[in-house]
Amino acid sequence: MEYSRQQWVKATRERDHKQVQMSQLSREKDALQEQFVQVTRERDTTLCVSENRRQSWEMHRVHLAERENYLQDQIEAGLVEIHHLNNLPHPIPRPARVYLNMGPLVIVADDDGMEVYGPAAAALPLHENVEDEDLEPVSDKDGEAIFDANSDDKPGVY
Repeated sequence: MEYSRQQWVKATRERDHKQVQMSQLSREKDALQEQFVQVTRERDTTLCVSENRRQSWEMHRVHLAERENYLQDQIEAGLVEIHHLNNLPHPIPRPARVYLNMGPLVIVADDDGMEVYGPAAAALPLHENVEDEDLEPVSDKDGEAIFDANSDDKPGVY
């Protein structure tokens, strides 16, 4: 009987020890779950803050672009106004007319003795006094069609 009693005491102690371990593990599990919930809340808060910050930066960037466009329009309008006001006392002269029949309005000087080809020299005379050259008749290899070698006429046409 003594042996059974010792075994019973040993089993009871083991059971109590296991219960203490289980309660300690349960407390650690609860603490870890609470810590996990806290970390999750912090993560969600951080994500929310970062999203709000991103949206705020994006809106700030959009407002800056709108402001830049507005100021650029104001600068352009101011430059047009300055140009207009500057033209009142100092008008911009109109460009000289170009006469197409006369060619470019350039004065050609003949200082160095070199030949100069200006607009008048480049124009061809209306009637050339060209003497008729002596043209030799040419025939094809059969001798049938005779035509002028310097003309554009077809062979056989006189």
